[in-house]
Amino acid sequence: MESAWQFHPVLVLLTVSVVLSGGISAYSFRNRETKGATALGFLTLSTGLWSAAYFMQLLGTTVEWQLLWLRFAYVGTSFLAPALFVFAAKYVDSRIDITPRLVALISLPILVLTVLAVTNPLHELMWTVTGLSEGPVVLLQREFGIGYHAFVAYSYLIVVVGMGLLLRQVVRSRRILRLQSLAVFVGVVISFGSNVYWVLGETAIDYTPIVFAVSGSFFAVALFRYQLLDLVPIARTAVVDEMREAYVVLDGKQRVVDLNPAARDLFSPSSELIGQHFSAFAPDVAEQLDEMNSEDRFDTSVVVDADDDGRHRFLEVRVSPLTESAGSTVVTIRDATERQRARRRFQSSIEHASDVVMVLDGSGKIEYVSPPIEELTGTPPDKLVSEYCFDLVDEADRPKIEATFASLCDEPGSVERFEVRVSGSGGKDVILEGIGRNLLNEPFVEGIVVNFRDITERTRRERRLTRTNERLERFASVVSHDLRNPLNIATGNLELAHETGDEKHTQAARRALSRMGVIIEDALELARNGQLVEDTEVVRLGSVASLAWDVVVTADAEFVVESDGALSADPGRLQRLFENLIRNAFEHGGDDVRVWIGLTDDGFYVEDSGPGIDPDRRDDVFEPGVSTNDGGTGLGLVIVSEIVDAHGWDIHVENGRDGGARFVVSGVPVEMNEAMSHS
Repeated sequence: MESAWQFHPVLVLLTVSVVLSGGISAYSFRNRETKGATALGFLTLSTGLWSAAYFMQLLGTTVEWQLLWLRFAYVGTSFLAPALFVFAAKYVDSRIDITPRLVALISLPILVLTVLAVTNPLHELMWTVTGLSEGPVVLLQREFGIGYHAFVAYSYLIVVVGMGLLLRQVVRSRRILRLQSLAVFVGVVISFGSNVYWVLGETAIDYTPIVFAVSGSFFAVALFRYQLLDLVPIARTAVVDEMREAYVVLDGKQRVVDLNPAARDLFSPSSELIGQHFSAFAPDVAEQLDEMNSEDRFDTSVVVDADDDGRHRFLEVRVSPLTESAGSTVVTIRDATERQRARRRFQSSIEHASDVVMVLDGSGKIEYVSPPIEELTGTPPDKLVSEYCFDLVDEADRPKIEATFASLCDEPGSVERFEVRVSGSGGKDVILEGIGRNLLNEPFVEGIVVNFRDITERTRRERRLTRTNERLERFASVVSHDLRNPLNIATGNLELAHETGDEKHTQAARRALSRMGVIIEDALELARNGQLVEDTEVVRLGSVASLAWDVVVTADAEFVVESDGALSADPGRLQRLFENLIRNAFEHGGDDVRVWIGLTDDGFYVEDSGPGIDPDRRDDVFEPGVSTNDGGTGLGLVIVSEIVDAHGWDIHVENGRDGGARFVVSGVPVEMNEAMSHS
């Protein structure tokens, strides 16, 4: 086939179009995982093939040459219109399911018409060649047939549908998105318009592939550089318009450019907000933006007066600058009022509750403790955080608490109840009831949660009640048992005196009644001294013991204070304790007994020079009804034991230095002073 060649500047543009379209197509297919890349790849591939075939057509000047490459050009354009439709549909997120089946159905008519174009010399349904044109560039002249018009009409139909989707997006877009949608729409319209201009015969050279190559370049930059299809308006209705958070876009002067329905509901505007200054309807939030004045994203909280009843609203605000638009920002606002109220109600209930809430990690380290702990221990909560809870516990209770904590940690969700003593704010022990729950596996807690309640007063009341019951039982025992014998004696002697008139029976009855009086007095004393000691005074041991000595002293006895000191006690009951022990010494050691009083490491002792107490009976002497002296009530040492117990002390009996009895009271904090003697 002979052919002559020609040159025209459009060949340079077509060369650029081929290179540009080919490069974009190859890059698009290589990155086809990007949304819309495949459609863009076919669009630019079609443009490249069209440009290459048109370049070859214009290069030659013979009918045969141009007719050959014209048929190749139709092959290139065959999938341009379907690719453009798919690209537009993906951009606007038209919710059309772009499946291979749908693309095939759209492309099938064009493929059939393309086959007709390639085989046109056989049937001439597409066109009839009439010759070559004369002019700056030689072009093939044709008369178009029904096949050609069908090809153009169907291609235009697909393109117009795609343009309709884009136009709808332009109309529906918010202002900040409208420019983006409009740019895509205009790019397609210009390319389409250039082809219409050629079809109408207004230009001899068809510039459509060149224009499509330029538009494809812009689409590629938007798609791969700025993620055009990953951003709004793709699914904007589903994402932004349906957001529960308020979404507001501001320009550099804080004028509203765009907002979603949630923002309108939040601020309840009475007029259109687009174009208004942000401070006109959200002054509190706008003030925060003015104060921050930052080019970086930041989060803040704003409390505003909004309700008619004066209730406040709590807003969480996030401000993000738009880097591509100088001074513009996106403000996202979440109405956290209900959540904040619920959180503050919960926090307030914890902080103002009488109970203490403590959260521990798996090792027992304190992660949180509520404010009431300061009232109990005198230590602020922040000082206790990161400390070990075991350090607050009384040393005597620590092993038990550590074992309870270990048991609690072993089983997720387990609950343990316990009691523990801690040092109170006034230096006195406080008894706490604790309920611990293992929430180490619970999200947002991840700790051992313990609720503490001060049960000091309750424990004291329980002890008082227990002691009261014990005193009642002892009193009942004395009344029912110890009084029965002298009462029987008195009754019997009175009957004999009545029958015989003998005075000795009357005297025996008097002695029995006197005995009953002593027993009753001791029983009442036992009841009085069994009550817990709550109010104490600092007294000197030797002074109180001397007062007791003076009450029961005889001329021949000797009293020695070997060491003296100060202690806290109920002075009256402490004196009664010494009186009973000194009287016990007289009853067993005689009028010339010797009594020693002094201090030990943790208390004091009272020792006498009497016969002592049999070791087998030492544990029983503090029990009611047990007497080491014939004719005794058996309550003297019981009263001593009750006084000791009421103070929280302990007492036991040892051997004295001369074989006598040594009563040792322990658990008594004392301060040593000088010794003295009294006889």
